[in-house]
Amino acid sequence: MDYGRPVSDIADTSQGFAFGEALYPLGGVYGPLTGRYLCILLVHEGQVTITSDDTRAMLDEGQCGIFYNEHIYLAEFEIKRRVRVSWCEATPGNLPEAVAMRVRGGSAGIDISERLDTLIRIGVDLGSAFGANINAFRNALGEAVFHAFFHDARMWEQALQMPRPVQTAKQHIDDYFADDLTVAGLASKAGVTPQHLISLFGKHLGVTPIRYLWQKRADRSQFLLLNTGLTIAEIAYQCGYKNPFHFSRQIKQRYGVSPKEIRARGGYRTPAELRELSKFTGRKSGLTVKGRSELHGQVQGPKGGDAQRRKDP
Repeated sequence: MDYGRPVSDIADTSQGFAFGEALYPLGGVYGPLTGRYLCILLVHEGQVTITSDDTRAMLDEGQCGIFYNEHIYLAEFEIKRRVRVSWCEATPGNLPEAVAMRVRGGSAGIDISERLDTLIRIGVDLGSAFGANINAFRNALGEAVFHAFFHDARMWEQALQMPRPVQTAKQHIDDYFADDLTVAGLASKAGVTPQHLISLFGKHLGVTPIRYLWQKRADRSQFLLLNTGLTIAEIAYQCGYKNPFHFSRQIKQRYGVSPKEIRARGGYRTPAELRELSKFTGRKSGLTVKGRSELHGQVQGPKGGDAQRRKDP
């Protein structure tokens, strides 16, 4: 599937997006829905089998997928097991047949990323509130969900093309980048020699395992600098650097500026810093704290089920 395609080529963005969640304590069935339908479905607990026209796909706990149909959509939730799902849905756009076929046979069984889960959670939490601003926010959020899914799907497909040793070592770095990792240790976990692992990383990722490790640490550090109030020392140790001096030197080598400069150029500022800044600017400081549609009728779960939809006005 062409994941670089604009969302407006797949979803009718003029009709807006909607978010929902449902809990089926004992499994059950939802549907069949008739007519055209498009959604990104996340399975948080249990197992779900989706029939979308003549295509069937199974999603396990912790997986997600995109589903598009012209005629029939049916969700079967594993019987006698608690199943919890959430979703973002839309009206399909006027897809050319070639594009429709690629979406129909699109990605399912991708691991749910924290980014995608967070975006859909924000959408669900908006509930049925409406108004010009919140509608625009909900629809922008819907487009962001589709872009995030396409990004995750592209990364997933690229990972499938990597040899197993690269996947294993890369995942270990992603999960434990703050630990004291070595090429020898990564190679042992991947079941290859250190030299072979270096060669595989160079071929498929364009960097050595250690270079990838430092990139991961630096990227996480930058995120914490821009989005949290952690001190530079706390970030340094949390991301696997030996000390704050080592951290500052590495960050400057990668980004060309120090951690303090990264933060000062538009990142996080503590309330005390904002008050201090307002003394010199004469401005009041502001502090921001972050914290289905009924396209096809009501959700119906099995007896005892608790299913809920959010309507996009």
